Amino acid sequence: MDILKLVAFGLTATLLIGLVSYYDGYSKMYGNLIRIAAVTILMIFIVSQLDSVFMVVRDLANKMNMDNTYLNIVLKVVGIAYLAEFGAQLCEDAGEKAIGSKVQLAGKVMIFVIASPVILALIELITDLI
Repeated sequence: MDILKLVAFGLTATLLIGLVSYYDGYSKMYGNLIRIAAVTILMIFIVSQLDSVFMVVRDLANKMNMDNTYLNIVLKVVGIAYLAEFGAQLCEDAGEKAIGSKVQLAGKVMIFVIASPVILALIELITDLI
């Protein structure tokens, strides 16, 4: 099972960070490097798992004859949301909460920019109904 590997990897990284932080000196720097490497490896694994989910969603959209434009926008929004949250949490783990909040803000702005065609289409639909 992949989840057992992920949990074992996370626990190993946590124990390694604890072991490194036990010693003085450069422990915070090495702890942050281990943390960033571990989280990056976990994120790569998670993204590879999401690929199969996106394929299922695309197949369902094709069966329903759904327009790929809107589906692509939705998938991009989901991807930006996950990446922005990942980056923000990584910044906060490194002790940079202010940078993490700016990463979240940038993600929200990018979601708004990408979703603007959908918003415009909804506004046009509403004005046509009135």
